Amino acid sequence: MDNASLFYSFLKMIFALAIVLGVLIGGMYFVKKIMQQMNPSSDNQGLINIISSKYMGPKNKIVLVEVLDQLIVLGISNQQMTALSHIDDPLALAKIRAQKTDSGVMDFPGNKLAKYMSRFNLSANRQKDKIEK
Repeated sequence: MDNASLFYSFLKMIFALAIVLGVLIGGMYFVKKIMQQMNPSSDNQGLINIISSKYMGPKNKIVLVEVLDQLIVLGISNQQMTALSHIDDPLALAKIRAQKTDSGVMDFPGNKLAKYMSRFNLSANRQKDKIEK
């Protein structure tokens, strides 16, 4: 009788663990989907494309935007948006466009979360490979 009770307790614990892990994995999946939907369009078909973004402090950032084949550097704060510069130098334009096509990934919070999650997965896979060897 004691062994049967122990077995059923073990099964309860395993099912509870499976439910908790399922909820965590499902939550991560939905967060990833939501973050991907919140990213600005990364296709080159639009008239306005965000090339890069750099956060300078709370509610302040600098953004490099391509509008109709013109590159504009914008300063964005909580209250206003200011055009800081227009990039007209052909060499700089070619370098920025080459870097844009090479990277393919823009610098947004959703991408940062995805990079962090992929690093976590890679480190877990490396640890698994070390254990198997």
